[in-house]
Amino acid sequence: MANPKESHWAVTKRILRYLKGTIEYGIFYQQGRKAGLIAYSDINYAGDLDDRRNTSGLIFLIGTRAVSWASKKQSVVSLSITEV
Repeated sequence: MANPKESHWAVTKRILRYLKGTIEYGIFYQQGRKAGLIAYSDINYAGDLDDRRNTSGLIFLIGTRAVSWASKKQSVVSLSITEV
């Protein structure tokens, strides 16, 4: 915040445009039900037969509703599951 750049402003505008376009979306919870946070993660060790790179993924749930997820192909090849 001490030295903002033009790229920061561009990202801020993109986020605001996204929020404006998704204003009608939401996650609904039933009253009286417990809605704990659950997280799952997994990795596919050397799953790509072409380059032998790993793919990892994760998901966060509140109750039964997904609130965040990610999937990423690793940038380097691991030689063992311990390296992963």
